Amino acid sequence: MKERKRKFASPGSWETLILALAVALILRATVIEAFNIPSGSMEDTLLIGDFLLGEKITYRFRDPRRNEVIIFRHPEPKFKGKDLIKRCVAIQGDTVEIRNKMLYINNQSIEEPLHGKHDSSYYRQRDEFGPYVVPENCVFAMGDNRDNSYDSRFWGPVPLENIKARPLFLYFSVDPGPGPHNFQTILDAYKMFLKAVFHIPPEVRFMRIGTIVS
Repeated sequence: MKERKRKFASPGSWETLILALAVALILRATVIEAFNIPSGSMEDTLLIGDFLLGEKITYRFRDPRRNEVIIFRHPEPKFKGKDLIKRCVAIQGDTVEIRNKMLYINNQSIEEPLHGKHDSSYYRQRDEFGPYVVPENCVFAMGDNRDNSYDSRFWGPVPLENIKARPLFLYFSVDPGPGPHNFQTILDAYKMFLKAVFHIPPEVRFMRIGTIVS
């Protein structure tokens, strides 16, 4: 009676898998990383349920410029490890002031982001701010959804060392449905992502896929 031979993966296949994982980890650490939008602070530029790729090369060679969207580690210690996506509205040495919701940089009014928005509410700390001079090696960040963004107006400037990446484009987008949404973990967002991929529901925002972030 012939003994049935067991089939095992060849050593070469394991080496290939390990190499692929190593390359993926290196790329994630040094070149590109995937991020998701968990809240509405950047509406309508970025929406809850948007998934995007960010590149980590640009800011190794230069600092962020005014009006660029940036990805950074939250500067508050209690939110250690949490990434944020906001717009850099001012750089070191700039004077930031908000008068009745209108943003001024160096005493010049700044045009609102193309897809940014306000609401009709009034909150003094948010809508009347400064003048404030951005410290050295820092930037001032604000959400495009100006009246629904927890940003530098509340927790101060973003140190340059906290900046991780520059957003490139959306690789997926799914509408989580009506009601308030705020994903507390990356896992929550990716559960939604996987559910959308395998079920292809009508809530997938196909028209947003490939959108350049600006």
